[in-house]
Amino acid sequence: MEGQTENDGQLGNSEQQPEQQPEQPITSIEPVRKRRARKPTRMARLTLRYPGKVKILFDSQRLMAIGPRKKITDNFRSYLGFLGRKQPSILIDNWKHVSATTKELIWQAILEKFEIFFVDGDKETEFSLVDVKMQEKFRRKWVKYVGRRWTVFKTNLTTTYIYEKKKTEPPYVKDYEFLDKETWEAFVASRLTPEEKAKRLKAQEVQSHNKCPQRCSRGGYEVLTQKIMDEKLKARQQASDDPSEIVQPPSPPSRHETWKRARIKPSGDFINQETSVIAAKIDTLEQEQSSGSFTPSGRNDILAVAIGKPDHPSRVRGVGKGYTVRTYFGKQQRPVDGMVSREEVSVIVAELKASMQAEMQENLRAEMKMILSSQATSAAEPLTPVGMSAKGSCAPDVMESDQQDEHVVHEPFVDGDCELYAEDPLKRLVAYGRIHVLGSSIHHRKMNDDEVRVSVERVLVADALVPFPTDEVTNVGEALKQFIAWPRRLVVDNVKQGNSQRQLFSKKSSHANDELQTTPVNKVDALKTL
Repeated sequence: MEGQTENDGQLGNSEQQPEQQPEQPITSIEPVRKRRARKPTRMARLTLRYPGKVKILFDSQRLMAIGPRKKITDNFRSYLGFLGRKQPSILIDNWKHVSATTKELIWQAILEKFEIFFVDGDKETEFSLVDVKMQEKFRRKWVKYVGRRWTVFKTNLTTTYIYEKKKTEPPYVKDYEFLDKETWEAFVASRLTPEEKAKRLKAQEVQSHNKCPQRCSRGGYEVLTQKIMDEKLKARQQASDDPSEIVQPPSPPSRHETWKRARIKPSGDFINQETSVIAAKIDTLEQEQSSGSFTPSGRNDILAVAIGKPDHPSRVRGVGKGYTVRTYFGKQQRPVDGMVSREEVSVIVAELKASMQAEMQENLRAEMKMILSSQATSAAEPLTPVGMSAKGSCAPDVMESDQQDEHVVHEPFVDGDCELYAEDPLKRLVAYGRIHVLGSSIHHRKMNDDEVRVSVERVLVADALVPFPTDEVTNVGEALKQFIAWPRRLVVDNVKQGNSQRQLFSKKSSHANDELQTTPVNKVDALKTL
């Protein structure tokens, strides 16, 4: 009976097995892996890797972190984000209400961890050696940055744990252990008030107007700009027939190019239809610029015209943080009452040139007559060739001036700061730049002996035309942070000459300047208004 019972039990189990078979594949399926998201950093790794102070470099103009390595600049921003989460209380409603003591603790924590240096060209200056005004400006900038990270932290807490509830457990359990239960419950209650709900809806409405958000990584436009330049350099190297040839580095991309690249998905498509429409306008304007039917002018460049809206005064599209409209494009020129047009100036200059040439020719004729008459009265003396009179004639000076007018003496340039002038038609200072002695060619074009390679560092007259326009650069505003060729006679080397001219002009040029000084008052006033 027992055996029969066992057999019956076995049969019973065998009959039930087909009913359990559909469940077997389900039990064999592995649990779905969740995507690993970036978690909040506590900067413990920064303390372990760099036990002492970390040296970090900042641009002296924009006060932005630029080196010495990207890893250090990223750690600097991460550390400031950590201070923004840890130091101020999340129960404070506004950064303006954070106490000065807390802000001072944040600033001292930054100085304790990082050794700050400012970079101006090739010169590095320690933070403690710069003037007090610059120190205070730097302090306000980066303490304010901590305040922005504090605001973003509170917004993320509200979105993740209160409204969308992406995580079931409170943040003080695991993610943010420095928070306590009482503080979190008070924060939740403050975020669910009608006033905070109305503020949240208003912020969402404002954000909805951002039709073309950028997709840059944490590095922002600076990393994207370097990536584009590396791609262009690699393409030039591959196109070169001689592998040993030193390929010149490309110029930084225009801001409309970086604006487009920052809104392209990995698939190669733009993020939305609005971005595609603006990108198509940019392509059309680039073609019109190449054909000459469209000329960008200062702030009305390709990107501004394509979008149809001017840039906000405190930020510039497509170039990243640290720029304002004035620092990027230069000071905008305002119209002056009674200002004459370029056509009127051209007519005045032409009249002055014709008047000076006629007067110079008349003076030469009078001098030649004096030489001939003096030779005729000196019959006993051997005849002296014309232009070599021994009676104090000024003819030799005239010949020397002609030769000097044809040959201008140039001194060799060295790397350093310089002033860039333009003649349109009068000579005027249009930008500050740097001289780069890197070779005899630029942008696949061999430079003449009277040209020099420069980079524009600060724009004074954005709409002034460059001496040698290209497809990418036609005016000084577009040449910012780019390598271009410039006539030597219009470059003043501040390293060797200070603010003086580098050329030795002939006596004829000096005489022409004297003629300009004696022109009628009304014509000179018309020229000064430019």
